[in-house]
Amino acid sequence: MIERTDLLNNIRETLIAAGFYVSEPCSMRPMGFDLVARGGDALLIIKVLTNIDALSEDVAKELQILSNILKGHALLIGEKSGAGQLQDNVVYFRFGIQTVTPKTLKNHFLENMSITIYSAPGGLYVNLDTEKIHLIRKKQNISLGSFARFVKVSRRTAQMYEEGMDARSETVLRMEKFFGESVITPMDLLHSSHNDEVPELFERTIDDLRIFQKNVLTMLEDIGYSITPFWKCPFEALSRGKNTLLLTCVHRFNRTLVKKARFVNSISKIVDKYAVLFTDKETVKRNVEGVPLIFRKELEKVSEPEKILDLITERA
Repeated sequence: MIERTDLLNNIRETLIAAGFYVSEPCSMRPMGFDLVARGGDALLIIKVLTNIDALSEDVAKELQILSNILKGHALLIGEKSGAGQLQDNVVYFRFGIQTVTPKTLKNHFLENMSITIYSAPGGLYVNLDTEKIHLIRKKQNISLGSFARFVKVSRRTAQMYEEGMDARSETVLRMEKFFGESVITPMDLLHSSHNDEVPELFERTIDDLRIFQKNVLTMLEDIGYSITPFWKCPFEALSRGKNTLLLTCVHRFNRTLVKKARFVNSISKIVDKYAVLFTDKETVKRNVEGVPLIFRKELEKVSEPEKILDLITERA
């Protein structure tokens, strides 16, 4: 079994070879994701685990919220689950997060191989092109009953296929033999649908953070930012202003700060958002690893969100 560090490096190399801009891997623990990658208009937020069962529901929820706000797509990459090895070229789901093997990722992005099968309770399924099925049946003057008999399902089930229900892979093979052409809609590993409103999936709030973090984020709220806190990210929150989204780090000035700033700066370049680091101790430094520093005493004097952005652009 390949070590997780090697697995992470192999995945990063695959994405770079496929033309993605990829962040540095995160070496901080615990962490909800390991890489972010951008290719064109697609942003991937990636978690890598040898055993996908190690992804907890809380971390999956945080990944979903983060992906929703950044308009990206969460992707889990692993090799096995408690049930055994994962099959290549099949999409699995862990708490709603699309999950594939490293080989599937390579086949899809480097070999242009479409992924059409996903695993769900009861077996392997395929996304049907329901509109195409309906049009072919009408064009070929095939009755719903004849269609149902050939694919060995009930008339009601055949109707449900045309209404949007997916089918097991073996049933789809019979459909395509019957129609003489493909009726499959490939899986999309690059895009998700995004809601304008961020789902409220956490019971935890700013009040659950440590005192220093809580105080800083509360001050940002008071001057007009909307704060979404995170527990498994290298940044403590995403702060949203009227036209601004900030990767917001709140950390006391110590050695860990440098390590955190390096990774957050790498992420900010990929997601094309400003990063900022609020800290307690005033120093002559104005940024760490390219991430602007704002000191707590400076923040206490700020009354408008635009002033935060001014400080960031001055110190980047």
